[in-house]
Amino acid sequence: MTQTDDVQAACSGSLLVSIPKSGSHLILKLYGRAGYLQTGDAINPSDDRIPREEMKRNLLRNPAVAALVDRFPALEPDVLLPLLAQHARSESMGIRWEVAPAMHEVWSEIRKLSDETLFLPGLVVSTHLFPWQMAGPRFLDGWRRTGAPYMVYNYRDPRAQIVSMIRFLAESDVAVQHPPALVYRPILRSLGSMDRMLSFAISDPEFPYRNVYRQNRWLLYHPNVLKLRFEDLVGEEGGGSRAVQAAAVERWARFLAVDVPTEQLTRGLFGGTKTFHEGRTDSWRDVFEEHHLRAFEREFGDVLADYGYADD
Repeated sequence: MTQTDDVQAACSGSLLVSIPKSGSHLILKLYGRAGYLQTGDAINPSDDRIPREEMKRNLLRNPAVAALVDRFPALEPDVLLPLLAQHARSESMGIRWEVAPAMHEVWSEIRKLSDETLFLPGLVVSTHLFPWQMAGPRFLDGWRRTGAPYMVYNYRDPRAQIVSMIRFLAESDVAVQHPPALVYRPILRSLGSMDRMLSFAISDPEFPYRNVYRQNRWLLYHPNVLKLRFEDLVGEEGGGSRAVQAAAVERWARFLAVDVPTEQLTRGLFGGTKTFHEGRTDSWRDVFEEHHLRAFEREFGDVLADYGYADD
């Protein structure tokens, strides 16, 4: 956890790195309830307690954004705010964005934002995969010097994650147009049983997000990254503990200097999003047979040990 003061933390946005099928939407609910406007890989959760228009107005009151609004009065907020989000994503992930010629002048001004305002207060960018090589040099240097943006890494027992990914690809209506589903849904459905689908997923070197735990491993060990486990966040409804959930949410709130009561953040947090299936902490045990456990240990024994699940 970053050892910075609450005032600095409150003045920074956040980068959320969340392994797919590990509670990305659950954590984005937390951000939404704290007033963060979200952009990135995961779908916006359905129960934001703060209207998105209010979140946008809060961003527009930021001095750096207000200065842009004054300079470009004809620029609509719904055009400006996506450009600001694109800039944060491009700097953090090394993505080159092409903007329309009419936007070149404002884009040039946006790119002059300082390290502290690269991720604006109240803006969270989410991604599933973040090997450090993705990040631009400016982003890494600014993060080293200022701690901004405040980075959160969310993960889950990889055995539960792979089962949830199989079900998502094979069954979810939300996934039907996703490229991984277009490739893997026919394969998984042709295999028929969870026994065969799981054996295939464990052994297939190209199965979606197979290596994400290793690619994100540096986040697990970096002292300036807040680590959150799915199992700690789900509470009693997901097979966990209310006390553990409250403690995890309080750590997250302190890290980002979120001034919202824990009870308000955690109430009804578990479930209720479009890609939610079951989400219990130990549901993988219902489908893993002994031969799956042996195969998973051969392929991912290092991941289980690194992430603290080897003895579970």
